Amino acid sequence: MESPGDWLAENWIPVAVLGVFVGLMIVSAWRANSKRERHPGAITIALSFYATFLSTNTFLGQAGFGYKVGVVWMLGALVFVVCGWFAWFVIAPHMVRDARETLGDELGLDQVTVPGYLRCKYKNPLAGYLAAVIIFVASLLYILAVFKGIGHIFAQILNVSYETAVLSVFVLVVFYTSWGMIGAILHTDTVQGVLMVVGAVVLFGAAVYHADWSLIAQSPDVDANGRTLGTDLVSWNALMSPLYVLGLSLGTGIKLIVAPRLVVRFLLFRHAGPEALRTAQWLAFGLMALTIPMLFGLGVMAHGIVPTGQSGYFFENTDQVVPYIVEQLFGPALGAVILGSFLCAALSSIDSVLHVAGAALVVDLWAESKKDVPLPTVERFQRASIFLVAALPAWVALDPPADVVPLTAFSGALFGGCFFAALVIGLWRKKPNRASVPISIFVGAIGVLGWFLAQQQGLVGSDVHPVIVGLGTSLLAYALTEYFGSRAGAAA
Repeated sequence: MESPGDWLAENWIPVAVLGVFVGLMIVSAWRANSKRERHPGAITIALSFYATFLSTNTFLGQAGFGYKVGVVWMLGALVFVVCGWFAWFVIAPHMVRDARETLGDELGLDQVTVPGYLRCKYKNPLAGYLAAVIIFVASLLYILAVFKGIGHIFAQILNVSYETAVLSVFVLVVFYTSWGMIGAILHTDTVQGVLMVVGAVVLFGAAVYHADWSLIAQSPDVDANGRTLGTDLVSWNALMSPLYVLGLSLGTGIKLIVAPRLVVRFLLFRHAGPEALRTAQWLAFGLMALTIPMLFGLGVMAHGIVPTGQSGYFFENTDQVVPYIVEQLFGPALGAVILGSFLCAALSSIDSVLHVAGAALVVDLWAESKKDVPLPTVERFQRASIFLVAALPAWVALDPPADVVPLTAFSGALFGGCFFAALVIGLWRKKPNRASVPISIFVGAIGVLGWFLAQQQGLVGSDVHPVIVGLGTSLLAYALTEYFGSRAGAAA
């Protein structure tokens, strides 16, 4: 067994790099805890949204998927960028204004929640309770997947066991999230967002420089079945249908538009004036428009870097494509920095989800049901809930299921299928029906769950994402409730 001294001698460069990263996280949490902000600035909100929007799935899964499907995967990048534009230039102005009118300016940052917003907007406690339950359950599944992904990254950077990596990340993220709460999350997201931009740009530039482009235009690589690719990589329909790519990426994009960890940024920004809102819009959208196409293109360029003899392996393990590129193109120090940016992507997602799930449990379920709970008590329980919410997924992640992708897809589909009507369509309803939101949330959840279970049993195909089914049933339920509710009101 390797001694700690020998391990440190071999890995001192990545340890030093990660030490700097962790130091930045701790300093950010300390600043947030020592100086409580009531009104986060435009740059903070924009970078926090960007860092939370992207995740390890973007840096590893979606970036590497292009290796398998070729340039048609850039349509997925286009859909993601359009969803980012829709979130900031269509939804954000209306939601910021509506949140200002609905929530006022008295709530502390940690008490601003999506279920609370729905409860106040629709004047229906059931809407808040249903939203809180769905957010809590779906968040646990998402956290499990992130712990598994971040454990593998951490283990690769430091050459430690996967179990040690998961426990280390658990301690780190619980420490700074429970210490500084949403203030620490916003501050650390700002640092993480900058590091993620740098990592994406440097990695893309290196791949463009080192890739042999002739091997991409006419590829000698083989797919998982041993078939030579030839010109298929640069074809728009040889490896995957453009319509399927659009459907697949749109399913993910819709989830991101209404994910509570992102929507809450708009609610926290309800104090913003026109100039601050414009600054946040263009900064967040600009960073997404810059880096998302870069990341989605990495898998295609990898065919000009990965040896032909290994192409079959990477066709079946696309999430290993980007780590391989990093290992081949960079030395230990810069490689650790790039992988550290992936770690930042994971941390910026998991801390936000932990906070959202903890708030759903404490603020929107426990405190709301008890009524008149003193604010200091609520805050203490919120801090404690971070540990409890993280502990179960981290424990399961120590010996995770072989494939957590279906669980991740299900958790994200719950967000998209349940909340689009309530959070987006409701912004344009001046007098929404009190019953429309709980009904649409419940019907959307049943649609997602039913379709997901049917897919797992092989009763239906995988072409239609559960979020599409949930979204369709939820919108239909919302529309029918609004229609018949308005008719009943007119008749009365």
